[in-house]
Amino acid sequence: MPTEYVLEKFDSGMHYIMLDKKTVFSLTKNWNKRAICNLNNEIEFHCAIMSKKEGGYFINIGLTICKKLKIKVGSKVSATFSVDKTEYQFEMPEEFKEVLNTDQEADEIFHSLTKGNQRGLIYLVSQVKSSDKKIERAIKIVERIKNGVTSPRVILK
Repeated sequence: MPTEYVLEKFDSGMHYIMLDKKTVFSLTKNWNKRAICNLNNEIEFHCAIMSKKEGGYFINIGLTICKKLKIKVGSKVSATFSVDKTEYQFEMPEEFKEVLNTDQEADEIFHSLTKGNQRGLIYLVSQVKSSDKKIERAIKIVERIKNGVTSPRVILK
């Protein structure tokens, strides 16, 4: 059953929705913090349930999603959530999967990383639109992790 939320914005510019207690409780059993969100029955995406310093829990809504749904601060959105049980809790680009499949050493290193670093690296590949650019970025990331650089924050520098 969808629940209605209001889109808000942090001072940093990031959009988010505050979650109701019932939703948070149903999603965070067994220390889970990852979910799949369906907004307005139009867009489904992987998200993290995060706590606010002032209390309560929220999920970030990226600008790309806001633009696709034509929503802005104060807009009401309908959302449903489910526990994210996918392997990476993020959509693995086919190009990155293939590059890892062709390099056993890189694949082993990638799978030894924390789930958060895995998601971060997957995100970096999925950010680019063209398949050729995804392959280029995946190869660059594979080369860097084999040289000991594993943090998504610095891997492309």
